[in-house]
Amino acid sequence: MGCHVTVVTCNGERHEFELLDADLVGMDASKAREWLGQEFESAGCVPTNPVGKLLLADKIICLAKTQKDAAYAAPTPWVQTFVRAAAAAIDRAVLTIDLGNHSLGY
Repeated sequence: MGCHVTVVTCNGERHEFELLDADLVGMDASKAREWLGQEFESAGCVPTNPVGKLLLADKIICLAKTQKDAAYAAPTPWVQTFVRAAAAAIDRAVLTIDLGNHSLGY
C-alpha cells in the first residue's frame, strides 16, 4: 500500500510526499523500525516520556525535528529514506507528521 506523507514544520510549512508501492519495496515495518531506532540513537535524540518508554511516534517526531525546513522543501537523501521508513513503520495510507504540535496523524 502506498502512503501520502505530510510533514508540517514548526512554522506551518507543509511538505507533501506521495509514496507508491514501488517506493516502499525493501522497507517493511520491521526494517523501518530498525532504521528509525538506529537513526534516533545516532542523532542523540532523547525520549520525551519521563518514564523512559520510547514510542514509535516519538522516534518519528524527534527525528523529523533534527532536520532543517529546507531539507523537506528540497528533500535530501536522508529525508527521502526517513519518509519511507516512517510510512512503512506506521503502515497507513495517510500520515501527517506535525512538528509544531508534536503529533502524528493517520
